[in-house]
Amino acid sequence: MPNLPFSIPVRLRVLPVPLFASLLFAGCSGLPVPTQEHSGFSQSASDGASFSATRQAAAPDWAGLQRELEAALRETPGNRIAHLPEGLRASLPAADGFAPGQAELRPALAALLQRVVPVFQRHAWASIRIVGHTDSQGSEMRNLDLSFRRAEAVAEYLRQQGIGLGRLSADGRGEADPIADNAKAEGRARNRRIDIFLNPR
Repeated sequence: MPNLPFSIPVRLRVLPVPLFASLLFAGCSGLPVPTQEHSGFSQSASDGASFSATRQAAAPDWAGLQRELEAALRETPGNRIAHLPEGLRASLPAADGFAPGQAELRPALAALLQRVVPVFQRHAWASIRIVGHTDSQGSEMRNLDLSFRRAEAVAEYLRQQGIGLGRLSADGRGEADPIADNAKAEGRARNRRIDIFLNPR
């Protein structure tokens, strides 16, 4: 190795060549070495507060949604609204919402859904999953298919009222989840229902 008029510090000898070259170039050109502030990662206090406020504003308003649903369904006997760990469930009575064995909405159920449509429109952050339920009259497979078709009919009605299709899904449980005694007419009427689950999108 030839004799040089200056010595290279030992710690620089172990630097990779590209890194050494970039440091040498930055030193010679007078350019600032990138720091956290120059690389776009720094955030002022006001920016942080603004970001935090935006996140809070976008948070789901479960309490407000529940209040509005309760107000919309106040005059509907048999409705039940429950707060779940992942959202809300609104159970709507559908004993008279469909003709026996049919999946076409009757005017009474359409009018009931019409009262909750504005609530769903104001809370566009919520997905809407509709689950149909039947009583135990008839075969299990027939009831499962019927409950699914009824849930689809409700979803289609909501879509026609302006609820985005991307927010809607339909499912059926048939007679699998009774909430009353199917041996009694009153219990069977309670079991014929539509559950609407509202969850974050």
